[in-house]
Amino acid sequence: MNLVVTAAGAVAAATGALVLVRRGKWRGRGWIAALVAAVVGLWAGLTTGPLESVGFLIVAVLWGAATAIDLAEHHLPDPLTLWALPSFLLPQLPWAVTNADWPSVGRAIGGAAMTAVILFALAYINPRGFGLGDVKLGLSTGAALGWFGLSTALVGIAAAFILMALISSVLLLTRRITRDSEVPFGPFMILGVLVAPVSASLLGW
Repeated sequence: MNLVVTAAGAVAAATGALVLVRRGKWRGRGWIAALVAAVVGLWAGLTTGPLESVGFLIVAVLWGAATAIDLAEHHLPDPLTLWALPSFLLPQLPWAVTNADWPSVGRAIGGAAMTAVILFALAYINPRGFGLGDVKLGLSTGAALGWFGLSTALVGIAAAFILMALISSVLLLTRRITRDSEVPFGPFMILGVLVAPVSASLLGW
């Protein structure tokens, strides 16, 4: 039954992301949005309970659309990034109430703040490499990671940078990009979310 619910959630997230990109005013490939949303939806279903996963499924839709748009335009629209934080936190409140799990909400808020501060500092130091769109997306990715723990949030941030460096190096070696090419950071932040819980567990964090 859990697998059926997980699959249904992933399909719903993929459909929402596809519709969002196709009906929005931004450029982006719908299949990329749907794929990312589906993967995040499956991940959420496998790592959290049914009620606990609601917020993750909602941001899966926004993250999927944001990924497709960032890859196409190197731009993260405010309606997707700024709404992602409350779209994650508010649906988690029923879980916190029924399970008396307010510490998870506190960690999510802490993860959002920590990630945003780190990315804002990087955007200030290196505005060509990072933008305010990354900072705003970091609010929701940091909150999702913080739900598992602040140490998991740190692992997720580090994983995003490591993945970006590795994939950029491969693209550079295969001449898919040049040293002057802009590589969007948003998709790597979402990848960092997906690998962080397992990575933190393996590190004993």
